[in-house]
Amino acid sequence: MIITTLPIAALAVGRVAFLILALWDLNPFWLSEPLNLAEAAALRDAGEVSRLLADGSDPNATYQIRPGFIHHDESRMTPVEAARASRDDEIVQILVDAGAQPR
Repeated sequence: MIITTLPIAALAVGRVAFLILALWDLNPFWLSEPLNLAEAAALRDAGEVSRLLADGSDPNATYQIRPGFIHHDESRMTPVEAARASRDDEIVQILVDAGAQPR
C-alpha cells in the first residue's frame, strides 16, 4: 500500500513546488535571462528586436553582449554593430527604421 502511494505523493509534492516557483516567475527546467537590444540583434531575432524597440530601448545605445552571442568573450556593441556582425541586413533595416544611426 505504501509503495503504490509513494509515486502519487511525489508527483503531488512536485506539482506544488512548480506552482510555488511559478509565483516568482521561475522555471526549474530552464533559467532565462532577458535579452537586451544588441543581443537580440546578434541572435537575428526580429520579433524580440521589435518588442524591445516598442518598449523604449535605445537603438543607438551601446549594450553589453554576453559571451557566445557573437564572440567568445563579452563585448560591447550597438544593436546595428551586432546585427552587422551577425550578417543580418533585415535586422539592420529594422533598427535604422527605428532611428538607429549606422556608424
